[in-house]
Amino acid sequence: MTVIISDEGFEAWRTAADTMPGMIFTARADGTVEFVNRRWLEFSGFAEDAVLDLAWRKIVHPDDLATTVAILMHALKTSTEMTLEARVRRPDGQYVWLHVSAAPMFDSDGEVVRWYGTAIDIDALKRADEALREREALLIDSERRFRVLAEAIPVICWTADSEGWIDWYNRRWYEYTGQTPDEASGWGWQAAHHPDDFLEVMRRWPHSIATGDSFEMEFRLRRNDGLFHWFLTRAEPLRDAIGTIVRWYGSNVDIDAQKKALERTKRIAETLQDVFLPKELPKPTGMRLDAVYLPAERDALVGGDWFDAFEVPDSRICFSIGDVAGHGLSASVVVGRLRQAIFTLAHRMDDPAKILEETDRILRRQDPDTLVTALVGFVDQARTSMTYASAGHPPPMIAYDGNRPAMHLPTGELPLGIGDAIDVVNHVVPIKPDAVVALYTDGLVEFSHDVLGVEERLAEAVALVVGNTTISRPALAVKDLIFRGRPPLDDAALMLLQFSHIDHDAVSADASGLKRTWRFHSSDAFTAHASRHEIMAYLRRLAVDPEQVFTGELILGEILANTVEHAPGLVEVDVDWMGEKPIVTIRDTGPGMRPMPATLPEDLLSEGGRGIYLITELSEGATIRPTPGYGTEVRAVLPIARKL
Repeated sequence: MTVIISDEGFEAWRTAADTMPGMIFTARADGTVEFVNRRWLEFSGFAEDAVLDLAWRKIVHPDDLATTVAILMHALKTSTEMTLEARVRRPDGQYVWLHVSAAPMFDSDGEVVRWYGTAIDIDALKRADEALREREALLIDSERRFRVLAEAIPVICWTADSEGWIDWYNRRWYEYTGQTPDEASGWGWQAAHHPDDFLEVMRRWPHSIATGDSFEMEFRLRRNDGLFHWFLTRAEPLRDAIGTIVRWYGSNVDIDAQKKALERTKRIAETLQDVFLPKELPKPTGMRLDAVYLPAERDALVGGDWFDAFEVPDSRICFSIGDVAGHGLSASVVVGRLRQAIFTLAHRMDDPAKILEETDRILRRQDPDTLVTALVGFVDQARTSMTYASAGHPPPMIAYDGNRPAMHLPTGELPLGIGDAIDVVNHVVPIKPDAVVALYTDGLVEFSHDVLGVEERLAEAVALVVGNTTISRPALAVKDLIFRGRPPLDDAALMLLQFSHIDHDAVSADASGLKRTWRFHSSDAFTAHASRHEIMAYLRRLAVDPEQVFTGELILGEILANTVEHAPGLVEVDVDWMGEKPIVTIRDTGPGMRPMPATLPEDLLSEGGRGIYLITELSEGATIRPTPGYGTEVRAVLPIARKL
């Protein structure tokens, strides 16, 4: 449609254009500029005569002028709309990018009488786009440099996208595994992993992908000849400007030789530790002692912790626990010397502080420059008080009430071997019936970054043992509640002194492996699930008929489901397969189960009561009874025959 604007109308349009927020201009039929609005003048900083007629050519960037003129001439020749992008100079000499568009207006004869145009500031957008291209170019260059370097070093290197899909290996991977690029791409690396390590890899690597956490793990990879080597693998994410992961860069370092050397050292250290730790703790009247030593997951970090307890001739119980700085063989040897020194001194002295001071002199004479934290104490004959002294060791905990977390006892002083003679003081603690004292090394609480949180868990776990004599190994139970399936980073020791009357003869060890115990906290879903998985694997391994195991799993599942749902606190599962059929006993520390009939509920769709019915119907004998003061005990004979 042809639109003609009179001179009076054009002047009115110019007045209106000056009020508009955008940059507007008009040009004559020959393309010479005749008007720019006020917004253009404000933006450019130039006076009007700097752009009128053909003066605008002087402020266009020289590199953009030829293209701009060519586009303009084409539009004038064809009488069609034009668009272009060009840099325009401001008075300060800086250039900014503009997006310019213009369309012709025709008269009644179809001739162009004027051009109407707009200009939009796109400088920020263009610079951002340019920066992005530069970043991409740098990334491509960095990737090229990385791959050149990665091909030159004797380490397996790889890259993956943000989803963990491995898209490149250096040649070392193919030389080691024998895989082809097609076989190895994506998740093809799984075929090279040792089956015993694979599940943990598939737990940790997806976790890193989902969270962005760095990945580090030791695992075994199969060589092209079928042999497995240990590798240390690390992977780090590359993030963009806003923190989004765009790639992963990883390396696999062959540590097989170091691993085997460390394993040998670990075996020797563990052997020495086994020699130096007591084979059996005393079984005095009126109390029970139980302890556990945890070697570190990482090979050479073993050998520095100890615990000990023994009865002296006057029926007092002497106990000690300590941590030698350092690990490996040398630390194990020092442990042996100190434990023997304390044992000897305790038969000549009845003062824990003096025993530690004399032990310090022995240490500085035999093993100078070695630091040791240690705690030594005595329990009196009546089991009503405990006297101890500490040399820089973590504070003991004591729990008097099962409903309140254990509390820390005093500690302090300097470690043994500090250089000068130490001055140690004794602490006397009253003991009440059923109280529990926990002695531990720092490896028990420092395996997590949240040390205070772990100490709180320890205090709660120790309280669960107060007066509870149904737990066969209270130290193991507390350990399980603390670690929740996680491995210790450093070696650790824990010893519990439980001041309850125990039938020691009823507690017996099973060397045949036909008695097993699992412990977890009912609120810890992960450990509960892992324990159930381990129990079922144990039953399948010994069962004659796999079909029978399915029934056993139904029974066990119903018992554990009820326990986890209704019994907050410690759960202990004993499996005794000394006879033909396994006997499962599950004890909890909850409020106790109210008596319920072993029948189906009247409402068949109701969940309540069905578990008791299934347990009694499917098992070959089941009993549910309260454990005096400590929850419920469910005992069931599973219908599974054992391999002979």
